[in-house]
Formats: sequence, structure tokens, C-alpha cells
Amino acid sequence: MKTIGIVCELNPLHSGHKYLLDMARQKFSADYVVLVMSGDYTQRGVPSIVSKEVRTQMALMAGADAVFELPVQYATASAEYFASGAISLLNSLGCVDHILFGTENGDIEEIQKIASILNDEPDEYKKELQKGLKRGLNFASARDAALKKLFTIGNRTTLIGSNNILGIEYCRALMESKSSITPLTIKREGSDYNSDELTGAYASASAIRKLLEDNTTSALGGSNNINSESKTFSNPDQNIYPNSHQDTTTNQSPDQDQSQDTNTDQSRYNDSNQNADTLQDTTTYPDDTYRSILKDYIPEDVLTLLLSQKAYNRLDNYSDYLHYKLLSERSEGFTSYADIHRDLSDKIIKFLPKYTTISGFTDLLKSKDLTYTRIQRSLLHILLGIKQETLDSLKQDNYPIYLRLLGFRKESSPLLAVIRENSDTPVISRMSDAFKIEDEQQKRLLDQDVLASDIYHLIIPDSKNEYQKPVTIL
Repeated sequence: MKTIGIVCELNPLHSGHKYLLDMARQKFSADYVVLVMSGDYTQRGVPSIVSKEVRTQMALMAGADAVFELPVQYATASAEYFASGAISLLNSLGCVDHILFGTENGDIEEIQKIASILNDEPDEYKKELQKGLKRGLNFASARDAALKKLFTIGNRTTLIGSNNILGIEYCRALMESKSSITPLTIKREGSDYNSDELTGAYASASAIRKLLEDNTTSALGGSNNINSESKTFSNPDQNIYPNSHQDTTTNQSPDQDQSQDTNTDQSRYNDSNQNADTLQDTTTYPDDTYRSILKDYIPEDVLTLLLSQKAYNRLDNYSDYLHYKLLSERSEGFTSYADIHRDLSDKIIKFLPKYTTISGFTDLLKSKDLTYTRIQRSLLHILLGIKQETLDSLKQDNYPIYLRLLGFRKESSPLLAVIRENSDTPVISRMSDAFKIEDEQQKRLLDQDVLASDIYHLIIPDSKNEYQKPVTIL
């Protein structure tokens, strides 16, 4: 039995994800494909546009055999923690032979070579690293400069591209954990990860989200509203989501961001924020128009499910909740939260009187050294209560994990039987099974996921809480 693991966000699932799933079977002969998927929040530091339950159903429709949740502490963290948590989960399943991921260069040997240098730190690398630090570069920039010195001009492109960077972190995590899982990659096709335009055979999730959030044809290079009867709040003159702010100065994925402003080895505007009650009062939106635009980029059954949702979530919907938390904790500062150093904490306090929305506040805080995505992720950590001490503890304990099964296909039951037999970690398919978890770190991971889900559903209401939701079976 050959099992391939894929780490993903599916925000939302599109034809590029479907291609990766298909290649796992067609090119690499997988009998089963297991997904490790972020829950209700992503590495960009934003809530997913639809819930993890909906995205799990999308994954199963697209051919995944089983979907496990990546705990929120890992899912919203830097590339190092994100990759290490995901690899820890795949290791815990006890049956995964390979991890498959897309990269810009499609060269697994090159990816592994860079990962090996970062882990082993040969003398030549350390010498170049110190040169960069002495020139005043931050650690991540000095690290990148050192790597470029060690590679030929042709190889330097490997250090550019969010998928390459995350692939390097997967390989580092495999090496550090002495995993038996071997990495596989395919060359990423279609639009760049960060592209906001729906072009080519494979569009990016960013472009699809932009279209749904902006409710305009701007993702197609136009500027007109798709339809005046688009998904709205109870006020018919107001779109459910204001035009999203685009960070044109950085325009990076969170993984690419990490390579530039995070030390992995050390440690838009809209003043009318809507509450959950208002969000429920929505009218129908132009299903046929969206379908005609997106049909080439999203599998048909997945697109139908996506367009059936009453609302698409975004970070600015939580502006009032974050504002309250910032006001109530400003006297203590925010350095205890993940990714927030003293300078950023002081800056948050300084600009707090000008707070309007999360995106607006992020714009005020960003700088040359602090990218939009980095700040956005830091603010999400405050909202969700994710502390740096927790991440440090997880790293020290080799990235503990618990196995939360979100969904599976009926015909894949033999795979689950093998996982339950081989894994030393209990599989939680119903939250009533949580009593099986005895490890304190695993309990804290689960408790944080429950809280994060509850916060998510302050905006996107759900009739069932985490303890009432069944596993999705297709």
C-alpha cells in the first residue's frame, strides 16, 4: 500500500490542487492520498473564506482519501513551524511513504541540497552568514545572501518563490525528525501563488479569493461590479465585503515573507464593521456569473459547493473583536504573543488611537522590515491568543501533534484501519473522543483549535459547535 501525503490550505480548492491530487496517483502511483489541511485560518494570517468542514468536503470531492487538521498554532505560524507541524502529523500517521508538493523549480534534489545546508550549517555557509550579519542584514536576509553565494547563478532562482521555500522547510523537517517519509515534487503550473489575476490554465487561490471578496471583475483586469444583486448584507447598497486592500509593496505569500523577515533558526479600509447577526441577512448573488468566470479554474462539483455558501469570510470581519483586545491589553504590551517583538508591540500601542479596521491598522504598522503579511499574522495571533512561549515549547518538544480526522471517503476505510493500527497517537474523529488524549501538549493544541473555531464562527455562524460536528464522509 503506497500512501502519499499532501499539505494544503485549499482556500479555496482549485484546479491546481486537483492537478496535484491527480499526479499523486497518475505519476507516483499512490494507492491513497492523505491531506494535512489548515483549519479555519491560514498562514497568511487570515480566516479561510469558507469553513474547514466545507473545504474538507471539497478535498474529498477532488479525490483525497482522508483529511486531517493541522492545529492552528502551526497553521498560522512561520514556514519553519508550519512545515515542522505538518511533517510531525504525517509521521504520526504511521503509514505515509511520501510527501508531495508543488515547487516553482520542480527539482527535488536542489530543494534537498539547500535544506541540508541550512540544517548542517557547513563552515563556508556560516562564514558567509556572518558577513551578512556584520553588514547589518537581518538574519533571514543574511541567510539568503549566504545561500546565494554557495550556488550557481542558475540555482539562485530556487531561493525565490514561496513554494520552493516551503518545500525547503518540508525537507528540513524531514531531516530533523529523521523521518522515513521521502519528498516528491512537481513543477507548479499556472499563475504565481501571489497573482491576483485569473489567467492561464491554473489560477491562484489568491485571484479566486480576490474575485469573491471584491465582488468585482478586477481579478480579470476590469473594474465593473459583476452584478448589482451580488451577495450583500441587509443593506442592499453595501457589498458583503468591501474592496480588499492589496499590499502592492510586498505582494508575498506568507512562506516567501518568512524567508525575508523571520529568523527561523533563532528566535482595506472600511469603517463599517459588520457583526454576525448582520452577516446572516444576505441575499442571493449572481451564481451564473461567478460560475461562468470560475468554471475553468475550479472543478465543477467543488465550484457548486463554493457558490452555495451564504458568505465568504475575511479578516476585517473581526476588526471590532481585535480592537477590544488591543485596548484591553495595551498596558501590558503584546510581546508575549507569537511573532511580536518589542518594537512591533510599541508600534501597535503608538498607532492604536488611529485603529479603524485590521487591514487599515496593518497598513499603518507595515514598514520595510515588517511586511504586510508578517504584521497580519501577528495581529491574528493576538486575536486567537497564540503565545510565543507556546510555539517555543512545541519546538522544544519536537512539534507534538494530535490527529483530528476531518473527513474521509467510504472506500478509504482500510487506510483509516492501518492508521489506527500503526499510530501511537489517538485518532479523534468525534470530539467526544478527546478524552483519549492524555498528553498535556496535545490537549493544549486541541483546546486552542476549539477556541479558534469558536472565534471563526462569531462571523460565520454554525448551528453546531466543535463538539457537535460529525466527521465528513463522502
